[in-house]
Amino acid sequence: MNLPSLKGLRAVEAAARLGSFTKAAEELKVTQTAISRLVREVELFLGQSLFERHANALVLSEAGRAFGPRLSDVFRDLEAAVASLQRRPGGPAITVAVGPTFAMRWLIPKLPGFQRVHPRIEVRIVTATGDPAELRPDWTATIRLADGPGPGHDGRRLFTAALFPVAAPALAASLKQPRDLLRQTLLEVSHSPEDWPRWLKAAGLDPLKLRRRLSFDYSAFALQAALDGLGVALARAPYVADDLAAGRLVKPFDLVVAEESRGWFVIHRPGAERDAAFGAFLVWLESVVS
Repeated sequence: MNLPSLKGLRAVEAAARLGSFTKAAEELKVTQTAISRLVREVELFLGQSLFERHANALVLSEAGRAFGPRLSDVFRDLEAAVASLQRRPGGPAITVAVGPTFAMRWLIPKLPGFQRVHPRIEVRIVTATGDPAELRPDWTATIRLADGPGPGHDGRRLFTAALFPVAAPALAASLKQPRDLLRQTLLEVSHSPEDWPRWLKAAGLDPLKLRRRLSFDYSAFALQAALDGLGVALARAPYVADDLAAGRLVKPFDLVVAEESRGWFVIHRPGAERDAAFGAFLVWLESVVS
């Protein structure tokens, strides 16, 4: 199971909030036809109508009334996260490339702490989804799940990459032992198809017997689905530490599958740590993970 396009979700949110395809088109600077098409694509994906279309009015359906405000909350959170990273020009700046899930589930929530200590240092976050050892010329550093820094780069390990299942509290209460997963939906990540089979084999289960699955593009989506009670996701500690501490997610089993060589590394060019701004960022990273 994938998610609708971000453009489509943005069109639905604007139309629901403004009560008009025309006003949504004006806000998003596209045509009304484009808004109508994007909304229809989301409705087809969901298998239900979000709007009741009348000659002179656009009315939210029951599903739309439930969905629209949640979308607005999500986009407000994204806008706030971006705004919190924006700083006035003139101060030193560093560019850090990270994977989408690491950015959403770990780095961005913690960055306000860095900005409070170093308000003049601008931290620019860019998304990296390719080779984890890649370090583009315009990047100061990258934080990626990798086997190490790679040739010609320096780096240090921040976290291990151990895997373990997590679920919402109500669902986790039904999981007394690993074989109870046979009655549950496993939440997979499409670019890491080996993760669940690895954990299930370590638990003594045949992966082929667990057929109820939902697939997502990124771990962040699978973890959100777990938070919403749709199934059981595999997690790595940095992604879910806050949710486990707050009781939003539960780790139902003690079994953890370690990956000895892999981990999250902050990767940079030799000597980059001598730059004052990046050096301060490295010191802060080590203080947060210690």
